[in-house]
Amino acid sequence: MRLDPAKRERMLEEFRAYLDESVEDEVEESDTEAGDTQVDLHSLLVEMATLKNEIRLESRQFKAMLEEMRQFGEVLRAQNERLNRDLERAREQAAVSKRQAERGLLLGLLDLRDRLAAGVDAGTAHRPGILARLAPAEMRFADSLAQGLALTLRRADELLAGHQVRPLEAVGLALDPNRMRAVGVDAVPDKPDGEVLREVLRGYYQHGELLRAAEVIVNKKASQT
Repeated sequence: MRLDPAKRERMLEEFRAYLDESVEDEVEESDTEAGDTQVDLHSLLVEMATLKNEIRLESRQFKAMLEEMRQFGEVLRAQNERLNRDLERAREQAAVSKRQAERGLLLGLLDLRDRLAAGVDAGTAHRPGILARLAPAEMRFADSLAQGLALTLRRADELLAGHQVRPLEAVGLALDPNRMRAVGVDAVPDKPDGEVLREVLRGYYQHGELLRAAEVIVNKKASQT
């Protein structure tokens, strides 16, 4: 079957029109997609720039916060060091005050101990006369008084020992000006110059430190001519 030329020409024209229309539709579609893609990329770039600015701002705020925390830490550390120094100074002052108060009390106790010892020595050296022997009540009273003094003296020595107070050894040793004070001299030919002959006031130390210097009589030989 053969088409007449006119009909065939008309069909070819319709086919060409169809092709042209299809090409135009594809071009328009392509332009539309390209436009949409361009719009999406622009929005993405804007959002990224905004996010970058926000991150930069937050970073600055974070750095500022870190700097404030660092400064606060330095202030706190300085205050803590100052507080520790004040506490240490207060402890030292309290310790010094305590030692001074204890030293005063112990020196007062030593003075009392010296008086008690003098009373005990006097009572021991006392020899009652004939008239005293005729009054037994008075002798008993004197004996009781001497015993009471001895007991009190013993108690004072116990208190001193409880505070680590020990007497200094002086008699028979060379004069030590750091621990002893010469208050008199005597001449004993068979002893060397500067040797302590006897104590006038006993010296004491506490915890290895001098509490009271001893007052002593030292030997001084006559000059040979």
